[in-house]
Amino acid sequence: MDGNYKGYIDIRLSGGDIQFDVSDDTQLFRFQSGIGFVAIPHFFITLSALYKGEISEAQLDCHGNADYYLFSSDGQNLYIKHVGHYPQRTDTYQFKLKAYMEAISSAFLSYLQQLEKEGILPLKEQEFGHPLGDDVLQAFDSFSAILSS
Repeated sequence: MDGNYKGYIDIRLSGGDIQFDVSDDTQLFRFQSGIGFVAIPHFFITLSALYKGEISEAQLDCHGNADYYLFSSDGQNLYIKHVGHYPQRTDTYQFKLKAYMEAISSAFLSYLQQLEKEGILPLKEQEFGHPLGDDVLQAFDSFSAILSS
């Protein structure tokens, strides 16, 4: 499963919908959800707990529809099952856990830096439910600190 991992982040700041993509040489996994201020921290906390071995599996819901994702790890690899309902399907993915996390971290950091250049960040005022509020940014900081240690 070694390959060139690439990440892409898209967050709709007005509605809170998110899309996190990671691809390697053979696959593309897209994590999509509504309610970004809930989904983003949950995503980062889940990956961190898998990486630290605190859990071996977790379910992440796709807020906005009935799809869900099952994340699991054996300590080295990340296994993802996306269960979709409209249309009904199940897709499976396998990535190196640390490489996947590094791709997400790098893409998210680049996304934040771009928003800073555009003058969108830092936020002038903290709005409840903003997908890049302090709670979300703190979750990202904790997530990326795990990769540095």
